[in-house]
Amino acid sequence: MAFKASENLAEQIALYVGEKIIQLELKPGERVLEARIAEELGVSRSPIREALRILEKNGLVELIPRRGAKVTEMSPSYIECLYDILEELYALTARKFVENCSKEDLLMLHDALKKIEQSAEKGDITGYFNGIFEYALAGLAGTKNPLLEQMLIDLWPSNRRVQFASLSFRAEDLIKNVKFFQLTTRYIEDGKSEMASQTIRDYAQNEKAVALKILNKKSVKGSTELTRASVA
Repeated sequence: MAFKASENLAEQIALYVGEKIIQLELKPGERVLEARIAEELGVSRSPIREALRILEKNGLVELIPRRGAKVTEMSPSYIECLYDILEELYALTARKFVENCSKEDLLMLHDALKKIEQSAEKGDITGYFNGIFEYALAGLAGTKNPLLEQMLIDLWPSNRRVQFASLSFRAEDLIKNVKFFQLTTRYIEDGKSEMASQTIRDYAQNEKAVALKILNKKSVKGSTELTRASVA
C-alpha cells in the first residue's frame, strides 16, 4: 500500500508496516528496523516507536527490551487460539445478523458474496482475500452490535495475516470455499440463524485445519532444507 502521512502518523505507520507483515514482505521472526522505516517513509523514530506498540497490541510484532522489535511467529498454538476465538465470534455474528439486519445490510452481504464468487472463478487470490473481509464487515454491520464489531476488528490484523499466508498456497481451493459463504447467506435469508451460525463455524474450523496443515508442511520443508545444508 502507498504511505500517506496524516494527523495520526503513528496509526498510518502501523497500517503501512502491518500490511508488509500481513503480506509476508516482513517474515515471521524478522527484525523490524526503526532506522530503515524512518528512511523509507521520511519520518522520525518517535512515531515509529508508537506504531510498533500498536502492532504489538495487534499481535504482529514482539517488542524485546534493548533489542527492538521482531515479527511474531505463526506457531500452531497461535493459530489454534486465534481460530478458536474467531469461530465463536463469527458464529455469534451470523446469529445476530439474522436477528437484526436490514434490507440494506443484506444487499451489502450479497455484494460482498458476488465479489468472492467472481474472484474465486478467476483464481484471483487478492480479490478473494479482500472479498471475504468485506463479507465479514457487512455481516458485522448487520449485527447492530458495536462491541462485537470492535472485538473482531481488533483480531483482524492477526486473522488477515494467517488468511493471506494460507490462501497463497491454495488458489485451487477458492471455488470450494465459496460454498461456505453461499450456504451461510442462504440460511440468513431464510432466517435460520442456528444453521447460518453452524456453517460459519464449519468454515472457521476448515480454515484452522488448512492453516495448520500448511504450517506443518512448511516446517517439515524448512527442516529438510536445513538438514541438507548441514550435510553439504
